[in-house]
Amino acid sequence: MQSIRYADLVFQPDMLSATRDDGTVLRLTRQERALILQLTQQPNRLVTRPTLLEGLGDAGGELGERNIDYLINRLRKRLGDDARTPRFIATQYGEGYVWVATPIGVEPVSAFLLVGPVYGLGSGNSRATAIVERVVKHVGAVLGQSHKVRLMPQWRFEQGAAGDIVHSLEIGLLPEDRQMHMALVLRDGRTNTPIAPFRLTLPLSPDNAELETFAQSLVQSIWAHAALPDGQQPTPGDRPLHLRMHDAAVLLAADRESWRHNAHRLEEAHAANPDDPSLSVLLALNRYAQLMQGPLSAETPPLSDEEWLAIEDDIERLALDALPKARGEPMLLLGIAKVLRFVDRGHLQLAGTLTDEAFQASTAFAAAFAMKAQILACQGEIDRAIDLYDRAMEFSEPGSEFHVYLLVLKGTALLAADRRSDAAQLTAELYTVAPLTRLKLGLFFLSPKARTVPPALKPILAAVTIEAGRRLLTHLHRVSARQFERRHHQKNILHGLAVHLSNIHGPDVIPASLAHLFPKLATNQRVPL
Repeated sequence: MQSIRYADLVFQPDMLSATRDDGTVLRLTRQERALILQLTQQPNRLVTRPTLLEGLGDAGGELGERNIDYLINRLRKRLGDDARTPRFIATQYGEGYVWVATPIGVEPVSAFLLVGPVYGLGSGNSRATAIVERVVKHVGAVLGQSHKVRLMPQWRFEQGAAGDIVHSLEIGLLPEDRQMHMALVLRDGRTNTPIAPFRLTLPLSPDNAELETFAQSLVQSIWAHAALPDGQQPTPGDRPLHLRMHDAAVLLAADRESWRHNAHRLEEAHAANPDDPSLSVLLALNRYAQLMQGPLSAETPPLSDEEWLAIEDDIERLALDALPKARGEPMLLLGIAKVLRFVDRGHLQLAGTLTDEAFQASTAFAAAFAMKAQILACQGEIDRAIDLYDRAMEFSEPGSEFHVYLLVLKGTALLAADRRSDAAQLTAELYTVAPLTRLKLGLFFLSPKARTVPPALKPILAAVTIEAGRRLLTHLHRVSARQFERRHHQKNILHGLAVHLSNIHGPDVIPASLAHLFPKLATNQRVPL
């Protein structure tokens, strides 16, 4: 259902309220709503007083037809109607009333950022209008063409609730001498909750640097609202912090290497507030994302061992420094546990303790289950880990980033246990809910016993050079296999890809650092397909 306009009033689908063009919100009483619903459901047709009376649900029989006349007259006044020249409700003397207003459908409003309402424009105030238009221009330039910015000075939240508005920017204007005072509030477009206030005083000049600075600050606030903890207790299905940061980066940029778009903002925030544990944890998670996401492309050189270790040093330092101040903050504890498990420096038991502590104090069941499952899998308790992944998925939205993330983690655990048939069933589900993962992760899930490679993966595998193959195996060992304490689990995770690469390139494709996992492959003992 969508909002509907009658004359100068836009009624919400439930008829609980209406909004005038000047922004005034009209809240309807139960009786007023009941009358309007009956009348509008039979437009241009007589609705008798007894019918209207019946629609009020007067079970006690305390109302009469005179009460209907009284309620109609009161409703007319609230609607701004006149019985002599009715715009809404006409009287059929001696019988009842007729709804005469013509309905006009109101299209749902859609925008990434809707600028409105704007107070203080006045009538014909060209300078004020020009300043607001410059605000829209600067913010649009910072957000980029992929994010729609829409100016609707008369818009009110009640009018757009049925649309798709991600954020709104409310503006109040007060001209004084040769300057304009501006009060601006960034709001969540779906709930109208305030996110960040801004205060500007601008000269009435054609353009100024202050608007460029404001636009940057506004976009920073949009990112922070999406990425940073807001102090509210998480829900059972909330995403872990690193996925929240990823989604925030993708919100503002099309590049899927989300760590790049978060890094600069986090580094600036952490430098300004080095003692804030949430910023330390988020920066550590950002460094983790940098290592996880690559890059592995031929155009970009891989990180050297020294560069990789330096980033891990930074991750470990940030996490351990934040730990004393993060006690009592479950989501931060889960973030610390995640990066400490990842760097694989003897912190696995501590990561498990922090995860248990977070679970006992948090309502974020899904995030805690996912972290606990990763630790159990690394410790070799694969069955318990898979059970927890399944529980976490019960809280996740099908097809969401979190759901896909859990499927990949569960699939990795199945590979570690060499449960290839179960892994094949899981990848079928994964490729259904997220088709692009077939191209991104299909090589990772190849079975070492497969005689043929799926058609979609053949050109991808064929394009992997011997050097790229070494890099790929090294990367997957670093980000996925090495955290598993048992050597045969590490081997099982990489075995399928290692077999197929070695059958193409021979033993030299196996990195020297992984030869101990694949002694037969590293000595040119090929596996026939």
